[in-house]
Amino acid sequence: MTKNITLRMDEKLLKDVKHIAVEEDMSVSAWIIQAVEAATKKDVRYEEAKAFIMKAMEEAPAYGGKKFTRDELHER
Repeated sequence: MTKNITLRMDEKLLKDVKHIAVEEDMSVSAWIIQAVEAATKKDVRYEEAKAFIMKAMEEAPAYGGKKFTRDELHER
């Protein structure tokens, strides 16, 4: 089920959006839906990747455990 919404935007921005939509052979409505869907998917993918990395870091084995001094790290 879809719902209608009303958007208010600056005339220049609307003109730019119309131009982009025409270039992509889409209606303004379809272009805005595509942009919103991409933004929400990007946010979900970021959160999933972050959760995966945090879990991997928590489960990673500890190697050594020695803390280095600044001078030790920068020795050549």
